Order: sequence, then C-alpha cells, then structure tokens
Amino acid sequence: MIQELNEQQAMQMVKESGEPAVLFAYTPLCGTCKMGRRMLEAALPLLPEQQVYALNINFAPRFVQELQLTSIPCLIVFEAWRERQPRLLYRLESVQRMIAHIRGTGV
Repeated sequence: MIQELNEQQAMQMVKESGEPAVLFAYTPLCGTCKMGRRMLEAALPLLPEQQVYALNINFAPRFVQELQLTSIPCLIVFEAWRERQPRLLYRLESVQRMIAHIRGTGV
C-alpha cells in the first residue's frame, strides 16, 4: 500500500530517517503520473518489505527544491545510509524498470 505524505513528513524522512524507503513524487492532474502510480501499485506485491510513500509536489515546494527535482513523475529511493544521495528515476518505462531501480539492481 502506498502511504500519502505531506511536505513536512517527506522533509523529515529526508533529513532524519535512516530507514530505506521509496517516495513517488507526482501531481494529481498529470497523466504520466497516474500511469506511473498504477505501475508502482502493480510492483508492490513483488516488494512486500518495501516502505512506499507518495507526495503531491503541488503542496511541497521546499521538498522539490531540497532534492532538486527537475521533472515528474519521479521515483525516489532513499537508502538506509543518510550520507548517500537518494536515487531518482524520472523515466518510468515499465514495472520491471521500477523494481530494478527500487532494488538498486539497475536503472
């Protein structure tokens, strides 16, 4: 299940959490975002242990600036180690590509 976050929760996850997590950045009126979310939902059964969140960036300008997001949709993977930069995926071409990005086995 994808849990919706607000900007404050997303910023806290970026700055404080040491746990691995996936965040789907989107806007509600974006058709590509809707397709990406459906693909992510299709991938969830193959990623049962993964924490997955969503953030409507229309209400998260500080978050967009902090991570320097350049496009949406964006699938962001936060590693367990805070020192590492999050991995960003803008081209959500397939469920397989999304799973590989989340697992860190390919881009």
